[in-house]
Amino acid sequence: MLKMLALTVFAIFFAHGSYADVLFVMEQKEMSPASVGQIKGKVKDNNLRMDFYENGTELEGSMVFRGDKNEVIMINHDDKTYLVMDEAAMNSLATQLEQAMSQMEAAMKDMPPDQQEKMKEMMRQKMPGAGGGKYIEPVLKKAGDGNVNGVSCTKYDVFRGDEKVRQHCVANWNSIEGGEEMMAVMLRMADFMDQMAKSFSKGGSMIGEQVQFERNVFNQLRQLNGFPIETLEYDEGKVDAESTFKSSEKTSVDPSDMEPPAGYARQNTSTN
Repeated sequence: MLKMLALTVFAIFFAHGSYADVLFVMEQKEMSPASVGQIKGKVKDNNLRMDFYENGTELEGSMVFRGDKNEVIMINHDDKTYLVMDEAAMNSLATQLEQAMSQMEAAMKDMPPDQQEKMKEMMRQKMPGAGGGKYIEPVLKKAGDGNVNGVSCTKYDVFRGDEKVRQHCVANWNSIEGGEEMMAVMLRMADFMDQMAKSFSKGGSMIGEQVQFERNVFNQLRQLNGFPIETLEYDEGKVDAESTFKSSEKTSVDPSDMEPPAGYARQNTSTN
């Protein structure tokens, strides 16, 4: 779930004037274990909502980016709660996570070498780029042309060092209905991601290294002035996950869709 959220958020991204609202749909596939999900997105003014459906039908969770307030709302429909992430909350959570990571690293020092390696491998699997080592800047390389659901796109491979970790097929915004509206709110989200990267990169956090990597991939994609209509995630040379743009349409979105549902309880950002 977190991996696909990150993949989607960094895959979708300032424009001027007043535009229509937009609905869009993306399909999510995990290869192991095999699963197919769906994201239904809504754009209204400077705000974005994404609803995550497990197996395409069961609503698993939602995320709302409020560009007007510069915050993200994470909604848990199972327990009817929501979490608001603004700059203050990100700084607080980053501090708590860094403390937890420091405690874990201190505990690992007393483990036998083989157990230390197992722990580091678990961390790498759950959060690629973590587990120590020097930060490596992402490199994008053009990899030919493609076509996804009738939309032409250009392929770009993303490398971390010598390892290919992702491929984006980037289409011109104008080739997608509502593309300018989507671009407007997604690029506002880019500024929010910059704040997040700064918060989680304090003190050389391993979490910060991954956030920084994704931020730099995102910034390079932004320079291409396009929308990744297909993203393939690689693990050891094999496709591990896939995100595909299915459709979009201009329409009218209810402003209440950009708020937490009535009756849901707000949680704090403590990791305890």
